[in-house]
Amino acid sequence: MLAALVLAVLVIEKSVGIFIPPACREEVLGDLRERNEGAQLFLYDALRTVPFVILSRVRRTTDSVVLLMEAFCCYVSYLAAAWVLSPAMVAKREGLSRLAIPCVIALVVLMLADAYANPRKKSMLRPVLAVALAFAAVFAIHLARPLLPKAIMAIGSGMSMLFLLVLRMLFPPLADRPQLAQGPAFWQKQEIVAAGVLKATAAIAGILLLGSAVPDHLKGPVLGMVLGGVMIYYITRRT
Repeated sequence: MLAALVLAVLVIEKSVGIFIPPACREEVLGDLRERNEGAQLFLYDALRTVPFVILSRVRRTTDSVVLLMEAFCCYVSYLAAAWVLSPAMVAKREGLSRLAIPCVIALVVLMLADAYANPRKKSMLRPVLAVALAFAAVFAIHLARPLLPKAIMAIGSGMSMLFLLVLRMLFPPLADRPQLAQGPAFWQKQEIVAAGVLKATAAIAGILLLGSAVPDHLKGPVLGMVLGGVMIYYITRRT
């Protein structure tokens, strides 16, 4: 009886350990083991604890600035493909919302891939594998329930994979970046530049979305006013 109970606890512990990110797996399992003696208490405590551990690890490995840049590049890739292949889709709010669905799926998978990456095992192929896994999930969901027209899906996904791969090589996840004892690290200096790029890309995205929502006979004047306002802002800011 005792041997069966110990075996059950070990099986549950191994099963729970699969869902815990490798970076904190030993510590979390050790705490759960100390707090709970029986298999039922161990499982109940794990169900309450593991989701918060995953969220905590996602927060530690996700850079908000890089995440926004990835989201913008991904969405603009699908938007550009739809703009060329299906202009009617871009003219509707429902169409613009549908273009964001593959982006959300890919970014969620990327965040989870960063959270579950083992910091003890460094690999140059990690960015490639993470992007490939993200879009494998996108296409798996697309095969089960089509998200976008086939041409838009193929071209938008190809462009997104290229942009995301470049961004992940330039700005690795937080856990993979070198840390310095004093002064800003090299990657922190790059994030300052990335923040400026993010503002510019967000402005372009806003102009594109505004242009798609404005009626055809008003697109010229409205976009002209927006571009003029942006130019005046930058001129007055520098002076």
